[in-house]
Amino acid sequence: MKLRRTFIPLAAALLASGPALAQQTTVDPAVAVLGGMMFPDVRGADDDFIYGLELSWNCHILRPAQGRVRHFVSVTRYDDSPLRMTSAELNSHYTMDLTPDLALGFGPGIGYARTDIGDDDHGLWSFQLGAHMHLRLPNNLFLGGEARYQFTESARFEGRNQDADNLRILGKIGIHF
Repeated sequence: MKLRRTFIPLAAALLASGPALAQQTTVDPAVAVLGGMMFPDVRGADDDFIYGLELSWNCHILRPAQGRVRHFVSVTRYDDSPLRMTSAELNSHYTMDLTPDLALGFGPGIGYARTDIGDDDHGLWSFQLGAHMHLRLPNNLFLGGEARYQFTESARFEGRNQDADNLRILGKIGIHF
């Protein structure tokens, strides 16, 4: 619940400021719906559906000579017994345009995953590595895809220390503001 109280005002502020920022800078804010598969490295957990929301924008501070740095803030949810996970992440990718409408990027991220395995519930810090592809469509819409590997810290689940590392393959559809 605390995550929702933090994420909703952040999303509203970014979306409300998007048109003004886009006119003055190259921030290019966007929002997307995510869906795909998660492949957990947790005993007894199966590969299953993952879904979420994502906000993204170009970094106005770090400006490489070629390409750009794009930040992605996402909240995702996975639920397949014995594992339930809600993950909030900030991923920053070096992004380059392959064509005017097609971009490819890769980079690291940090996150926090509220994780339930069996009857045990812990918050786990995480580190991600990922790559994405982004195709701009007419009317400011876009389609995208992303692959991420998430490394989590270990905690005591079901009487032993274990992590909740996982691979995610995600599709996304969204709009630029």
